[in-house]
Amino acid sequence: MVPAGRYVVLEVSDTGEGIDALHLPHIFEPFYTTKENGKGTGLGLATVYGIVKQSGGFIWVYSELGRGTAFKIYFPRVEARTSTTSDCDVVPDASKLRGTETLLLVEDESAVRHPAFEFLKQCGYTVIEAKDGLQAIDVVHKHGGTVDLMVTDVLMPGMSGGRLRACAPIFFRSLSR
Repeated sequence: MVPAGRYVVLEVSDTGEGIDALHLPHIFEPFYTTKENGKGTGLGLATVYGIVKQSGGFIWVYSELGRGTAFKIYFPRVEARTSTTSDCDVVPDASKLRGTETLLLVEDESAVRHPAFEFLKQCGYTVIEAKDGLQAIDVVHKHGGTVDLMVTDVLMPGMSGGRLRACAPIFFRSLSR
């Protein structure tokens, strides 16, 4: 139940398969998925839920099997700005963000990995990329130099980011931290 008040409502709906009633109580739990192992980790609804709650909002979901799903997100309406600018109004100029370190970027989704690689490279970093934990071990050994920071996805096929991190002292002798 959404308390009475003034809200901005965002509704997203589809005419897809719908969500089984058994799964509905769990869809906002971190890492909950109905997908087969290795087929993805869901839609990130736990992240959506966290953002909505941090904003003081509410999220409501209705679904019927074979008919689709509708999400309604209620954000509290802001009547007036408290200042003329905020930190969110200032967008950093990528040309002023400069780094010199060597980063290991490990991400199994190429649609995420490639733009991240390009952005980090434009910011001056030397970027070594890998599509999974096993390839990361291989590319670090071939690199032969120091790796200052590892940026990794958590859930990946083969070897998770957490497992890769646990192996880092063994496999990445060049990893500073």
